[in-house]
Amino acid sequence: MFWLALLALWLIAVISLLLVYRRDLLALWCEPVLSHPVLIVESDDWGAGPIEQAPALLRLSELLGRYRDADGHPPVMTIAVVLAIPDGAVIAASGRYQRRALGSALFHPIVDALQLGVSTQVFALQLHGLEHYWPETLMASGEAGVMRWLREDRPQSTERLPAHLQSRWLDARHLPSSPLDSVQIERAAEEEISLFSSVLGQAAKVVVPPTFVWDDNIERAWAARGIEILVTPGRRSSGRNGLGEPDCSGGNIRNGEISNGLTCIVRNDYFEPEKGHQAERALDALRLRTRQGRPCLLETHRSNFLQSSSDAAFQELDWLLSRAVASFAEIRFMSTLELGRVMRDRSGPLLVQSRTGRLAAWIARLEELPRFHKLGRLSGLVLLLRLTDSLHRGREKKFSELA
Repeated sequence: MFWLALLALWLIAVISLLLVYRRDLLALWCEPVLSHPVLIVESDDWGAGPIEQAPALLRLSELLGRYRDADGHPPVMTIAVVLAIPDGAVIAASGRYQRRALGSALFHPIVDALQLGVSTQVFALQLHGLEHYWPETLMASGEAGVMRWLREDRPQSTERLPAHLQSRWLDARHLPSSPLDSVQIERAAEEEISLFSSVLGQAAKVVVPPTFVWDDNIERAWAARGIEILVTPGRRSSGRNGLGEPDCSGGNIRNGEISNGLTCIVRNDYFEPEKGHQAERALDALRLRTRQGRPCLLETHRSNFLQSSSDAAFQELDWLLSRAVASFAEIRFMSTLELGRVMRDRSGPLLVQSRTGRLAAWIARLEELPRFHKLGRLSGLVLLLRLTDSLHRGREKKFSELA
């Protein structure tokens, strides 16, 4: 009777644990599982801005072109494109906002470098925004540094702006920020998607919200104009709080989740050599995401490749790709658009469909629920799950050998 009572108590504890975390557990199970390692380097802020971007882009194209995956495809760096910056001379003379678009002659070398990378299949262009800010917010700013930045005659770097003013899809004149009017959103979405197509010669299909602050109204506006894939950090923020930080007001986002007609993809680690996020960390991330059956999407920014220390960033990227190809024989390189469509359709050889194959990835994902994972280890539930996975794999191997 003692052992039966102990077993009953254990079952009650395990069932209670599963019930408390049922939503998170189900979400982790429903997220697609990849059959091969997938590595994508996602790079932001390119486009209208410093002319020094052109030689950096050409150098990136050459570096990426040295490598191939198991199917003979080169690594893909997605390029989130900003389509305009302030025309400082006009603003200084008139006091009114005027943009300088990526299509102007000044930026032709940058556009040519982008197009070369696209033609050699090492760049995939993504929409970042018409601007990396909301113009009315900047013009209303009382900060002297912002006013000088707006009136500079040479192409500016938006990285120099205060962080909260780099968000595009909100009014940050006062903090906490306020949402934009729906009419403004519709007009701005139409304008940026149209300009992307006319300047870059292709339709915008993937969007990366600047500073990862956006809301449902913007998602609907993008989806209505042909955007398919929304790149996210795995959390939703619709504004900035009183300290100017993203408010993280929404819940978690998983790969393949559909939101207002857009398929969500999650960036899950960093490659930012200028901030100490170097190749070794990125390689560790690739190992972890492969074990979880997830793609490894590394966030990086153009500033890594434009600074005086940019040689180190290029060397780190070269080392990362060489190690990734050498360490993962089955690695796959692709664009985020290709990956997103696989996630959306839930079919194809890149996805694991069998329950047995999905179970190991699901167990690996449990580690991102720290409290559940700790209680699961203490109760023996995690050990039981791993034993179940091992038994299933043994049975599958035996049946395949008999066949």
